[in-house]
Amino acid sequence: MTLPSHGANPHYLYETLNLTVPEDVIDFSENSIPTGPPTLLKERWDHWYNAISSYPDPEGRNLKILIAKKHQVSESQVLLGNGASELMMTALRKFQGKTVGVIHPAFSEYERVIQANGALTHPIYTKETMGFQPDDEEIHTFLSKAERALFICNPNNPTGIRLERGTLLAWLETAEKTGSTLLLDEAFIDMAGEQYSLADYIGSPSLIIFRSMTKMYSIAGLRLGYLLGDEETIKEIGQWLPHWNVNQIALLAGETVLQDQHYTDEVRSFIRKERSRFTVALHDLGFKISNSAANYVCIQPPDPQQTEALWQFLLRKGLVLRHTYNYRGLNGDWLRVGMKLPEQNQKLVEAITLWAQ
Repeated sequence: MTLPSHGANPHYLYETLNLTVPEDVIDFSENSIPTGPPTLLKERWDHWYNAISSYPDPEGRNLKILIAKKHQVSESQVLLGNGASELMMTALRKFQGKTVGVIHPAFSEYERVIQANGALTHPIYTKETMGFQPDDEEIHTFLSKAERALFICNPNNPTGIRLERGTLLAWLETAEKTGSTLLLDEAFIDMAGEQYSLADYIGSPSLIIFRSMTKMYSIAGLRLGYLLGDEETIKEIGQWLPHWNVNQIALLAGETVLQDQHYTDEVRSFIRKERSRFTVALHDLGFKISNSAANYVCIQPPDPQQTEALWQFLLRKGLVLRHTYNYRGLNGDWLRVGMKLPEQNQKLVEAITLWAQ
């Protein structure tokens, strides 16, 4: 049996498990913001109808200007993509035949893009006993060898654990000495706060940052992301991308959402409140919960051997959580929960309480 390797595909999951799909399904396995996109998008949507008749700007310059302003960098340090995943697949061409480390548990796309580009994967495992924080000495040892690369997700997907800037900067210093590269995935850094980003260090040739715009702004269907790097890196990776790789509506949507700081502040506050409320409720039931800084958490029942039983119980109630069978180091003993609207989160708490009794 092959389970879906990503969340946000509940009907395929039910089909794979040979379960009847309940009349009402809440998908906690996907991790976009549940409140939906900024209202500005809806207000401007009809005005964009005529835009689909014309080719988009292949450089997406208007959007690049806004991104550059946000991070206080130059436009030449920004590269747009059809989602961060496209940029990861393209950027890994730089590391063909080289060794690329992955800190586990990790987003499954990292290993996929490494293998697709003919690079060698080097797994680095975190431990629950260390709060899922990587072993600092092991990272420095890995980066101390020449021309390696290391995928880092901050905050981590699936645990939501955030690494300190000081830790990342120390790793970057080691990488710079050996000509290695940090491949820093900041798809969820918006949830924690921009002060934790390393965007202000992208002048270093040893740092490539991947950013997603689909998570914070709930526009996953539009596919939009960007890469930050030094100018030479941007030129090299940019030549491998197809012309017009970002569509016109995605460009316009990106320009619109970046001008709505109020939305970002509200979302961050909402996520903190719901994550805290959910965490307290499950702690009271004896569950383990990852110390997440993102809009999702990993949970484990008091008896880890009962994780699948809980998962199946919730599925039958139309509550879809993300399995962790394909996350190395978690091995199905945890479940990832994306925060939803308060009433939906409460429904999940009540169902887990019922199961735990």
